[in-house]
Amino acid sequence: MQRVSNPMIQNLMLSDMHNNLSRLLEYQHQLATGKKHSRPSDNPIDVVRELSLETAILENEQYIRNQDDAVSWLSNTDTAFNQMMDIAHRIRELTIYAGNGALGEGETEAIAAEISELQEELRNTANYSVEGRYLLSGLSTGVRPFERDASGNVAYMGNTGKVSYEVEKGVIGDVSFHGREVFPVEYTSNTLTSVEVPLDFAWTGRDEILQIAVGSRSVKVRLSEDWTDENINGVDDLTDYNRFRDSGELQGLTLDRIAELINESLNMGDASRLLSVSVEKDMDVGTQRLVFTSHTGEPIQVTGWPDTDRVQEAQTILGPDASAWTAAPGTIRVFFQQGEDVTFTIDGTDTLDTIADKLTTVLGVAARVSADGDRLVVTADEPGTQFSMELTGAARALFSASTEDTVTVTSLPVERPVDHSHIDFASLLGMETSLKSRQFGDGELITIGDDLHLRFESGDNRAELKINGGVSLTIDELAERIRQVAGDWLEVVVQEDHSETGLGTSGSQEELTKRLILRPSANEPLAVFDKNTAGYALDLGFSTAIQSRNDTGSDTVFPSIPCVDPNMAALVRVTVGGEDFTVKLYPDDVISSTPPKVDQTKVMEQIAAQVNEAAGEELLGYTVLDGTTGRVSLYAKNGESLRIVDLPISDPSFSPSYTAGIAMQMGISSGITSVPIPDNITSGAGTIRIESLGRTVDVAVSAGDTPKIIADKIRSAAGSWLDVNYFDPELPATGSDALISIAARDGSPVSLYDVEGDAASAVLQMDNALRGDADVSAWAPAAGDLLTISVDGYSHTIDLNVIFDSNDSGAIDIEDVAAAINARFQGQDVRASLVNDGGARYLVLTSPRGYSVEVSGSAQAALTGTVTAMPSRAGAPSARYNQNVVVRTASDTRKTDFFGVMDNLVNSVKAEDREGLSNIMLGQIDQFIDTLLKCRTSQGALLKRYENNQARFKQNNTYITDLYSKVSDIDMAETSIRFAMAQAIYQSSLAVIAKIVQPTLVDFLR
Repeated sequence: MQRVSNPMIQNLMLSDMHNNLSRLLEYQHQLATGKKHSRPSDNPIDVVRELSLETAILENEQYIRNQDDAVSWLSNTDTAFNQMMDIAHRIRELTIYAGNGALGEGETEAIAAEISELQEELRNTANYSVEGRYLLSGLSTGVRPFERDASGNVAYMGNTGKVSYEVEKGVIGDVSFHGREVFPVEYTSNTLTSVEVPLDFAWTGRDEILQIAVGSRSVKVRLSEDWTDENINGVDDLTDYNRFRDSGELQGLTLDRIAELINESLNMGDASRLLSVSVEKDMDVGTQRLVFTSHTGEPIQVTGWPDTDRVQEAQTILGPDASAWTAAPGTIRVFFQQGEDVTFTIDGTDTLDTIADKLTTVLGVAARVSADGDRLVVTADEPGTQFSMELTGAARALFSASTEDTVTVTSLPVERPVDHSHIDFASLLGMETSLKSRQFGDGELITIGDDLHLRFESGDNRAELKINGGVSLTIDELAERIRQVAGDWLEVVVQEDHSETGLGTSGSQEELTKRLILRPSANEPLAVFDKNTAGYALDLGFSTAIQSRNDTGSDTVFPSIPCVDPNMAALVRVTVGGEDFTVKLYPDDVISSTPPKVDQTKVMEQIAAQVNEAAGEELLGYTVLDGTTGRVSLYAKNGESLRIVDLPISDPSFSPSYTAGIAMQMGISSGITSVPIPDNITSGAGTIRIESLGRTVDVAVSAGDTPKIIADKIRSAAGSWLDVNYFDPELPATGSDALISIAARDGSPVSLYDVEGDAASAVLQMDNALRGDADVSAWAPAAGDLLTISVDGYSHTIDLNVIFDSNDSGAIDIEDVAAAINARFQGQDVRASLVNDGGARYLVLTSPRGYSVEVSGSAQAALTGTVTAMPSRAGAPSARYNQNVVVRTASDTRKTDFFGVMDNLVNSVKAEDREGLSNIMLGQIDQFIDTLLKCRTSQGALLKRYENNQARFKQNNTYITDLYSKVSDIDMAETSIRFAMAQAIYQSSLAVIAKIVQPTLVDFLR
């Protein structure tokens, strides 16, 4: 039996007391906190559950707050969408109303003004903000999404991200819309922008009809030649009334005047209803551009045709050969059907010159002796005016072979010849969209040596023409072959003009020619290119592709540069229309393994793939012409102008002077490219001139300059309007062959030649002008001197003894020759100038169109010496051009949003284009409303979802809070009773202990 001692009793009592006290304190703490547990050890299972429930409550509260923000954001977005929808419906109503044919000009102007205001209201609504955060800016909520740029167009400044919240565990929900969802770039705008021309530009071409199509509708605009074939200096000259264009007779049309003519043209359709024509001027650099803008955003097609509504010229009576005529008495009566009637006599003292002077005294006529000195020429002053001469005596033999006593001769109507050699205003400015071949003489044959293989593409239409070699065809026969393979989708026209011989009293003439015109029946782009290396499309002049050279002679390589990563990409800029794309060519992607060299096919493949990916559509295509020689061609499927240049090496220590030169080596670089030249060759002092249609720059070259230094000087002098690129395969070593290319940024052809020295021709070897090597300072025409200039398949012969004294020197000199050339070619296909070099003067011929030019004739040697043709500086030589030129077949198409549509809508309303409003613009407005409805639907669904989520989380929180209370909170009544019981027990235990402890203590003291 266990012995019970006093200490045991005391310890037991104290333990029980402490337990009762602990229980009392626990109940007291629960009553103070209202919680069952104060630490995990109190009840681990319940505490874990309590923490889990508490976390769930906190998460739900955060989700509810997130959804409060989401609902607020979406509710404000709904308000913005409602306002936008009201605006869109108002725009639609106004568009329908504007189609009312009974409206006057003032009413349509008012509608257009209201639509402009609605556009601004729509922009302001799209810039809706809440608490400083813009609803449609994507993730850039601090940026106003829609602002006007420097041109006044509405531009999107936000991004395509979306504000999102965690709306429940593991679920991220979008709560915003970005601007490109509401205003997607799904509409198109079409413009045609010319190359740059100087501010003093004047079009001096022949009578021309511009056919302008916008979508399926077309109009025609007449550009009339401003030419007066008359006595312009008050002195009887051999060039008066000779039916050739001479210096001083052409006035020309300014670009502003041409824009006015197109905008105001009504005779053959109202062009202003389809498009707007404006002139953009850059006063700082002295250039301007013509811009066509489609009102409805549809494609623009432009074709220039010779005007066949022939203008009446001055009527002339030309006498027969009078070299054996003997002066004797006679009379000459000059009379008009209504007007002057004058009679005068002649006698034995008269000569042809004195008789011409007497005739000139008659009001309404002018007379002179012909250039050969043997005939009298009498011309009415006013074009289309008929007159007669009654002749007696010796006067009869001057104008007739009749022997009757009285002879009457009458002038006959003369019409201005139809001409296509001196028109094509749109082509000169880079705005023509039809393909026109070079010209062919009457009966000239196209010799098909190697097999001909051409490809034609337009929209969904395809055709290929194959002709076996060994045959010859006229241009008409080739046209018929093309019609047979293409069918109705391709218009194939053979255009013919007239021979021009003037009065037949000089050696000046221009023979009849024909040319081929191709354009799709529908207003769609057209691509034409060779499918083999024969190059007929290039030589005929209607290829739309850039061809690479044969790579069998020399390999295309990446440059070897110390301390530069050999795997660094070569950069090439590809411009399609007005949009630039940077292509990165990595060695691993374009170098073939056997043998290791740049594979031109792989380069073209990379260019097409990267541009198409960046554009988001298939802009470029390529075709392999010959896998053995590496010939490949690249073309724009959308018909826009295509331009390729190398870009500087990425390493800043070599930029901008050096490029990887892939485009130059392949021969696909736009503009002119030098032949391979030693990189250490040095130049003498001189001046190089570089010209485009709009700009000119002279570059001073110093003695000892290397090609690289000259290229740097050209780049510095020209500034931003030229791309100047230099390639050297071995750096920094010298002695290797380098290449230089120069191209105008606006796509216009360039001319380069020496003004002084020979840096362009001998050092760079990239001059492409016909610069004579004969000193013409003291040149004067010899008897019978003729100069024939051949360009683009036609030839024009100038009788140098019968040209105008343009500088009033009293004799024909070299300045008169240059002026005569410019007048005859009307400043288009050929342009003449003079340069002074070392005390000598030289004649220079350039082509603003980039054509190849040849000279011949009895005066050629005296004028140009040993030089008879322009050197070709094209990467892939063409019989037509002296450089790489790719023509367009379509306007520049750009994607735009509804703000751009509204700009077009305002123009259409102002122009009263009711057909365009009904058929095109109304559909685009409906498309925007549909887009807005989709956004509203999506917004409404999100709002409903988040509102439902919010209600669910609130209800869920109620349940979880109740459960949490049951798990963690005490029952106050129950705990109070337990506390009272614990307190009573504690007090009782103290009393018991006191009774036990006291006797024991007394016993101990005893």
